[in-house]
Amino acid sequence: MIKQYGMLVDRKRCIGCEACTIACKTENGTPIGVNWHRVLTIGGKHKDTPAGTYPNLSMSWLPVPCMHCQNPPCERVCPTAAITRRADGIVLIDKGKCIGCQYCVWACPYEVPQYNAQAGVVEKCTLCAQRVDQGQQPFCVEVCVWGARIFGDLNDPNSEVSKAIVRKHGEVLMLEQGTKPVVYYSPP
Repeated sequence: MIKQYGMLVDRKRCIGCEACTIACKTENGTPIGVNWHRVLTIGGKHKDTPAGTYPNLSMSWLPVPCMHCQNPPCERVCPTAAITRRADGIVLIDKGKCIGCQYCVWACPYEVPQYNAQAGVVEKCTLCAQRVDQGQQPFCVEVCVWGARIFGDLNDPNSEVSKAIVRKHGEVLMLEQGTKPVVYYSPP
């Protein structure tokens, strides 16, 4: 059976430390201002501020890597076929084919692809395909101190990630978009 890689982000365990963001920048060498991975604060109108009035405050975090959609809108709009989805579900951008038009940036409902002005191309999370191909975890998964990320084969019902999605009631973002993302989230 062909693998379908995916991830669960356990929002009850995520503390918004952004180790995943730093890991991504470290592993992929992205320049300042280009973040393939970001962590949003769900709370007040400013980052890391809660919503509500004391003592009734609430705040959680939402890590946002590429969703590696099974029906990726970025791939459909790319005029040079620079964006492809591998058999294992990882969506990649071939920088040699990318002309920097940014159609994929506008097409992505998750606002994930980032324009790298220095390189003149669009870039995004690769689920650390270079690591996955060597049997390793994506670096964001490996460095998560609180174990808020579980990665693996979604086609294997006995994989840790598949079991966790069921156990933690994992859901995808923007289901109505029809993109069929493979990054799941547990409720906060």
